[in-house]
Amino acid sequence: MGKENIKKQAELREKKRLWKQGGSPEGVLRQHELGKLTARERLDLLFDEGTFVEYGIFAVPGSSLHGIDKQFAPGDGVVTGFGRVDGRLVWAVSQDFTVMGGSMGQHHCRKINRASEEAARNGCPCVYFWDGGGGRLQEAWFDELYKCTILASKNSGYIPTVSVVCGPCAGGSAYAPILNDFLICVDQTSKFYLCGPNVIRAATGECVSEEELAGAYTENFISGNAHQWAADDREAIWHVKKYLSYMPQNCKKRTAAVPYEDDPNRRIEALDHVIPDESGKAYDVCEVIRLLADEDSIYEYQPYWAQNLVTCFARIMGETVGFIANQPKVKAGCFDIDASDKFARFTDILDCYNIPMITLTDTPGFLPGKAQEHGGIIRHGAKALEAAYRATIPKIQVVLRKQIGGAGMPMGWNLFNLDYNLYWPTLEYGLMDPKSACRFIVKQRMKQDPEHADDILQEAIEEFVNARTPYAMAGHLWADDIIEPCETRMYLIKALEMLKDKDSDLISIPERKRKHAVSPR
Repeated sequence: MGKENIKKQAELREKKRLWKQGGSPEGVLRQHELGKLTARERLDLLFDEGTFVEYGIFAVPGSSLHGIDKQFAPGDGVVTGFGRVDGRLVWAVSQDFTVMGGSMGQHHCRKINRASEEAARNGCPCVYFWDGGGGRLQEAWFDELYKCTILASKNSGYIPTVSVVCGPCAGGSAYAPILNDFLICVDQTSKFYLCGPNVIRAATGECVSEEELAGAYTENFISGNAHQWAADDREAIWHVKKYLSYMPQNCKKRTAAVPYEDDPNRRIEALDHVIPDESGKAYDVCEVIRLLADEDSIYEYQPYWAQNLVTCFARIMGETVGFIANQPKVKAGCFDIDASDKFARFTDILDCYNIPMITLTDTPGFLPGKAQEHGGIIRHGAKALEAAYRATIPKIQVVLRKQIGGAGMPMGWNLFNLDYNLYWPTLEYGLMDPKSACRFIVKQRMKQDPEHADDILQEAIEEFVNARTPYAMAGHLWADDIIEPCETRMYLIKALEMLKDKDSDLISIPERKRKHAVSPR
C-alpha cells in the first residue's frame, strides 16, 4: 500500500475519533454534571459489546452546507445504527445534546427516519433516546421532522418501539415518542411537553417550572404519558432491555420462551387465603399475580398511574403473558377514566404482539361521581370495551370476587370473545351491588310497609345474593368452571397450552367488510 493511501487511512481514523467525541469537551462535562450520559454512552450500555454499527457519522447540518452555520456539528447531532441487545438485532437512535443542543435539522431527521424504516424493513425493534431542543429554526425541513411522527405511528404495533426521554423533548417532536409502544421518562432530566413554561406564562399568565409541568414524576403519576419512571439513564436502559425481553422481534413472531422448571399440577395453598371474608375488605391483587406467575417474572406496565388497575407482563411456565387485574386496595378496584385508558392501551399492546391476556376480576363497577361523568367516563369506558372486543389473542378470565356492573364487561364477559372463563367460589355478581339493587327492586314494598322496611330489604338482599352464586351463574354457562383458588395456576397452564395455536383469523361471527371501526378515543 502506498504512502498516500496510508496517510488517507490515518486521516480517516482521526476524523472518526474526532467526530465520535460529539460536541465540545465542555459540553460533555456539562452533560455529566446534569446527571446525563452522552449519546454514545447510552448506546454503549444498550448494545452487547462490540456489536453496534453506526451509519451517517459524517452527516452535517444542511444549513452549514448552505453557508448559514459554521459551527462543528458532528453527525448533525444524532447517532444512529444497529447492533445486538441480549443477542437480538435492534436499531437505535440517540440524540446528542452536546451538538447544537440535539436540535432536529434536515439530515438529523433523515438519519432518524432511515433508522425507523430500516428497523421496520428488517422486522426488528427500534429504541430512541430523546435529548434535544426540537426543530432547528434555521432549517425549514418540517416535512422530515413530521415524517418522524408518521413513522412512529406506522411502526407502533408492527415492531416493538421504545422511547427514552432523557432530556428536553418539546413541541412537535414530542409526538414521535408518545406514538411509540413504550415510553420511559428519566427523573430530573426529562422535560416532555408541547408548550413550555415561557409559552404558558405568556399565554395564560400561569407560572410553572419545567419539572412540575413535565418532569418524570408528572408524566408517570399525573398525566400518564409515560409507562415507566427511571432514576437515571442507566436505569432507563435497564427498563428498555427488560421490556424488550417480553416482546417478540415483530408482530409476526412469537415471544421467546424462557426455560422454567415447575410442576404444572402444583397447588398454591396461599391463594386459598387471599380473599377476606368481609366483602368490602381490601387486599393486594399483586400478591395474587405473584403467586400465579413464574418466580421473579413480573414487570409492571404503568405502575404509577391509575393504580386501581394493575397491568403487567409476566411468565407462566416460561411463556410471556399479560395480566390485567383490578386492585381492590385502590378505589376499591373501580374502573374510572384513567383505568379505562390504561386497560385499552395495554390490551392493544398484548393484541399487537400476540401475547395472551389474563384478567383477574374484582371490581364493584365504574367509579360514580360528577367529575367522572363530566370527564367523559362513558367515552373512556368505551375505549376499554372496544379494545377488549377487538383483541383476538387468547383471553382468559378469572373472577376472584366482585364482577359488578358494566366494568365487568372489558375484564371478560363471554360476549367479548373470551376463550376461557373461571370463577372462584367467592364470586359476587350483578349489575349493581346487592344492597343498591334491592333498594330499587323493593322500593314500593318498603314504602307500603315502612315499619318492616329493614326486614323487607334484608330478605330481598338474601334472595338476590342466593340467586347469583357462582353455581347459579355457571348453570347459565357464564363460566367454564368454578375452581378452588389453589388450583388457578394449574388451570391457567392448561388453558394456555390449549390456546397456544389459536388462529385469530378464524372468527365465529363474520366481520362486516369495512376499513375499521370509529374509535371512541
